[in-house]
Amino acid sequence: MPPTLGLRRALQSRGRGLGFGQRTTPSSICLFCSFATRPSTFPTSSPLNKLRETRAKQQEAPAVRPRYQSTGATPLRPFISTPSDAADAAAEPEPIDPRKDLESALRDLQTLAPNHVNLPRLQLALRNLSQEPGHESIRVAFLGLTTGDKPQHTARELLRLTLADPLKSAQDWEAQLKAHDPSKPLIVHIGPPEEQATPLSLAASEHVIPEITVPSHIYNDANLEMIVMEADQATVAQAGEQPHTFDEAILVPAVDTAATTAGHSAPIVTPVHMAVLVADGVLGAASILSLPISPESQDTITAVANFKRISAEDKAACPSLVITSVEAGAQGLDLFRESASNAMKYEALWTEAGVGHINKWLRSNVLSQAEQEGTTKAPVRKLIECILHNAGAALQAAEYRDMKVSVEGGPSPHTIARLNQALADWAKDAHEELQQQLEIAFVGEAWRQMNWWKLFWRVDDVGMLSSEMIAQRFLPEAEKRLIFLAGRLQEAGITTAGGEKPVTYSGPAVPPSFPEGESSVATTATTTASETKGTWPAHIPFTRNYLLAETVPALQALAQKLVLQSSTLAGATTALGGMSWLSGFGIYECGAVAALGIVLSLRGLQKRWERARDFWEGEVREEGRKAIRATEASIAEVLDSVSPEVPEDVAVEIEELKEAKSVLKRAEEALARLK
Repeated sequence: MPPTLGLRRALQSRGRGLGFGQRTTPSSICLFCSFATRPSTFPTSSPLNKLRETRAKQQEAPAVRPRYQSTGATPLRPFISTPSDAADAAAEPEPIDPRKDLESALRDLQTLAPNHVNLPRLQLALRNLSQEPGHESIRVAFLGLTTGDKPQHTARELLRLTLADPLKSAQDWEAQLKAHDPSKPLIVHIGPPEEQATPLSLAASEHVIPEITVPSHIYNDANLEMIVMEADQATVAQAGEQPHTFDEAILVPAVDTAATTAGHSAPIVTPVHMAVLVADGVLGAASILSLPISPESQDTITAVANFKRISAEDKAACPSLVITSVEAGAQGLDLFRESASNAMKYEALWTEAGVGHINKWLRSNVLSQAEQEGTTKAPVRKLIECILHNAGAALQAAEYRDMKVSVEGGPSPHTIARLNQALADWAKDAHEELQQQLEIAFVGEAWRQMNWWKLFWRVDDVGMLSSEMIAQRFLPEAEKRLIFLAGRLQEAGITTAGGEKPVTYSGPAVPPSFPEGESSVATTATTTASETKGTWPAHIPFTRNYLLAETVPALQALAQKLVLQSSTLAGATTALGGMSWLSGFGIYECGAVAALGIVLSLRGLQKRWERARDFWEGEVREEGRKAIRATEASIAEVLDSVSPEVPEDVAVEIEELKEAKSVLKRAEEALARLK
C-alpha cells in the first residue's frame, strides 16, 4: 500500500486550495480628467467641450461594463491608463529568450565546471551568442599536415583557389598569400573591398598573427574568418588515438607566437567551427584515413588528399576523402584569366582539381541559413551541441570517479546509492502489491463462501479457505523480489565486519511452529523459512506463518463456536415453544417463541461473525504493512552500517557536479528551443 499523505501536508494543501481572492484596488483618475465631466462655461457647441465629452465617455465606458462580460464589439481603451491596468500588464510573464537563457547557462557552466568544459570553444560559442542571429562569425581552419621540416604549400594554395574569382584578374591578396611563409599562421577575413580601411599588408609584430582581408562575391555577407596554418602529422596522429577528444583537438589548433623579446614562444589556441585537413600524396592520404573522423563530424571536419595527377583508381580507393589537385586548379585558373577562349580547358582542369567540393562543403554549412533571417547558423548550433555533449561526458566521468571512493575495500557510495534506490522501489511495489492482492482476496469467491448464512454447511472449510487466501495473496511477488534484492547486496560485496561470511539481517529468522494436522501450505512455508535463516530478511514469511498458525485457527474456532451457540439458542427456543404447546398454550404463541429464538440466534451469529471477519481482514492488512516496514528497516540498517564516510572535499565536489549537471540540462533545454 503506498504511503499516506501526512496531516500537516494535507492541511497545507487544503489551505492553499481554500485561498480567497485579493481585494482589487479601485482605479483612480488623475486631477485633470476629474474635471472633464463637470459643466463647462463654454458654449455647448464649442469644439473644446465636444473633445472633453468624448474623452469622458472613453474613460467611463470600461467602468460601466465589468471585465468578465463579453460583448460583440471591442471596448474603447481609456485615454489614461489606471494603476490596475498597469498591474495587470506587469503580472503577465514575459517570454524568455532562449538565446539569452542559453548564454546565461553557458556562463554558469563555465563558472561551475571550468575543468570539465573546453574553455576556448565555450568562449567562441558565447561570442556567437552575443551576435545577431543569422549573422554570427564563422571560423574555418585550413590545416596542412607536415612531416619534418618540409613546408606545406597545399593548404595555402587550396585556400587561394577556393576564394579566387576566375572572372577577375589576379588580385593583390593572391600575390601576398603566395608570398606568405607557410610555416607561420595567417588569418584571412572575408569581406567586401570597402571594409579594407588600409592597404593589404602582412607586416605585423612578432607576437601578433598577421591578418588580411579578402573580398569574395560568394562569402562577403557570411561573416567568415579563415586561418591557414601547418599541423604536425605526428601530433594529429597522436590525437587520433583518443577518438572521444579527436574533434576538440582538431577544432582547437594551437599557434606558437613570440611572447617576449627573448624569442620564447607561447602557444595560443584558436578555436574554429570547421576544419579542412590537407595532406599530400599517398602517405598523407594514408595518415588521414587512419584518423577517427566519424560520419557525424563530416560537416565540421573534412579531409583532403592532394595528388599531382588524379586517376579514377585514386578516387575509388579513397571514397571518404576529397581528392584534389591544386596544380591542375591553378593551371586552369591561369588559362581562363589569360583568355576566355580557354574555357573548355579551364572546365576540364577545374573539374579534375576538385576544388568545387570544398566550395560546396562551405556553402552548405555557412550559407544554408542565409535566406532564413533570425535563424542561428548550423556551425554555431553544432559547436554548442558538441560542447554540451563533451561536458556531459566529462561530468559523468568525474562523478563516477568520485563515487568510486570506498573505505577499506567496501562498496562505493555509488553502489550504496543504487541499492538504497532499489530498496525504496521494492518497498513501494510491495505496498502496492499488498493493497491490490488483498483487495482481490477479500472480494473473491473464497471470501464470499464464508458469509454468515453459509457457515452452517461450510464451517469446517473456514480454515482451509482462509489459509489458501493467505498463502496465495500475502506478498508472494514481494518476497521473490526481496530475495533478488538480497542477492544484489551479496553481489556488491556487503559482508559482516570480519568479511568472512554474508551479512545477517535483524528480525525473526525462525517462524513459529504449527500444530499437528495443519495444512501442507503452512508446513511448506515453515520449511522454506527455516532453510533460509539469515540469507535474507524473514519478516514476510514469519508474518505469513504467524497468520496461518495463530489467526486462521482462531478464526475457524470462532466460526464453530458461533454456529454452535446459534444452533443451541435456536434449538432451546424451539424446544421451549414445543413444551409450551404441550402445556396448553396456543399454536401461535408457541410459534412466536420459537421464531423469536431463531431470529435472535441468527442475528447474533451475523453480527459477531461479520465483526470477526472485518477484524481479521484489518489484522491481515496491518500485519502486511508491518512486515514490509520491518523488512525495509532491516535492509536499510545493513546499508547504513556499510556506507563509507565520504571525505568532505569529495562530498563538496559531488554537490558541485550535481549543480553543474542541472545547469547543463538547462542549457540543453534552451538549445532545443533556439531557432
